[in-house]
Amino acid sequence: RILLCLALAAAPAAAIPPLPPPEVVVGDIAMQVSESRLRADIDTLVGFGTRHTLSSQTDPKRGIGAAVNWAEATLKGLGLKTLQTCETVTKPPRVPAPTRVCNAVAIQVGTERPNDVVIITGHIDSRVSDVMNATADAPGANDDGSGTAAVIEAARLLSKRQFPGTIVYAVLSGEEQGLIGGKILADYAKAQGWNVIANLNNDIIG
Repeated sequence: RILLCLALAAAPAAAIPPLPPPEVVVGDIAMQVSESRLRADIDTLVGFGTRHTLSSQTDPKRGIGAAVNWAEATLKGLGLKTLQTCETVTKPPRVPAPTRVCNAVAIQVGTERPNDVVIITGHIDSRVSDVMNATADAPGANDDGSGTAAVIEAARLLSKRQFPGTIVYAVLSGEEQGLIGGKILADYAKAQGWNVIANLNNDIIG
């Protein structure tokens, strides 16, 4: 579904010479999706112990900081332009003190209409039942390691191709604390003047 939407959004109204129908492109890309890569990415995410938004941002192996840095490095390794969009947020009661919240973002610039943007998102933060418990193990394989892995796998496959419009791959923090990462990305998109055609969000996709 994600790939079909991307193909339809990116396909020009007319092209010379004719391009293959979107369903042919989508089918070719979909056949390359790797279960083993998806599982490996989820295993890596689980390995950070917790990815709670209020967990450590400086521990190199555990917590949200390590997870976001890994996601950015993985996307950068695909040859994409990457950055972290960050804001310091206070949002009681789930963010009671000023906390820096960062997203890992990769941008695949379109060849013809770079300001027309399709965004693919998943949230990297996790939690246990107590939404304020930032220290207990919160593996989050489904919620939302699965969605994060899907964003990265989409980037692996789609970054090998060129599209008329821009694709943004975004791994968001702060979802469990109140959709914070999504707002940070929306603020960034507005500041860049992007014409956002669609946001394809992946939350608990299995």
